[in-house]
Amino acid sequence: MVIWNNIKVLTLLPVALLMFQGTPTTLTQRPSVTVSETPPAPVSADGEIIVNGTTRLHVASMIKRMTGNSDAQIPRWNTSICVTVRGAVPDKAQYIAETVAVNARTVGVPIEGRSCPPHVEIIISNQADALVSRLLRRQPNMFRNVARYGIARSRNRAELTNPSPVRWTMGTATERRLGAASRLSQPSREDKKQILVIIDLPRCGDVTWEQLSCYVSMVVLANPEHGDSSNSGSIMSLFDANTRDRPNSLTDLDRLLLKALYATEDQVSAASQQYAMTDYIVREQNKRQSR
Repeated sequence: MVIWNNIKVLTLLPVALLMFQGTPTTLTQRPSVTVSETPPAPVSADGEIIVNGTTRLHVASMIKRMTGNSDAQIPRWNTSICVTVRGAVPDKAQYIAETVAVNARTVGVPIEGRSCPPHVEIIISNQADALVSRLLRRQPNMFRNVARYGIARSRNRAELTNPSPVRWTMGTATERRLGAASRLSQPSREDKKQILVIIDLPRCGDVTWEQLSCYVSMVVLANPEHGDSSNSGSIMSLFDANTRDRPNSLTDLDRLLLKALYATEDQVSAASQQYAMTDYIVREQNKRQSR
């Protein structure tokens, strides 16, 4: 049994497709170009990512910000995904699409082939505010919680109307009856179903396409909070005004955080999984320090 949350997004993507005029870039199974413009994160002889040491408190804090700070369960992709990127710069759209694909496969999220209905819709726009305004005007019911007396989902609306360089809104579903519950596990998990990402190109400033594509990868694969300004050590600090040395790509900690998110048990509370993710990262750090 699947219980849908944020059902609006299930109709949001097709509507966005109709409203936005641009050439789509849909992923193929094997990208034909090399995505990375800088060397990848260091990898040890046995294939493990090498992470610079940091405190457990910092790791735990970052994990909480990157997984939605929820008391329920952490949503993640549990099936293959189809990623579509649209924009006035087709070669850069392809670059972003393939960067997301590479990072998704790294953590075990399969990518679907051509002609698939998109789970991830990324729009590169020079007029993001106008695009969002038309979207909300043409689909006023899209942000109403029908199950709760038609009250508008103000938070979801704010996610798209906030004038940020990158804005996004996501739809999830709770899948139940996955087995018997215990003191540690639950008979359910939170599945990501669809996400719409809008890149406001004029507001991106002087960031590179590599930085932008890695930032979007974290948005798609993790569950970062909106508008947070304390993501030191992460690509999510890219647009923080106080960041001096902006990362050029996913940081070592970003890569390991994604690896931990998809390697740890998901049929548990958010707090339990966050604790397991912290253990996972600290354990990998200790391995490196002991070599």
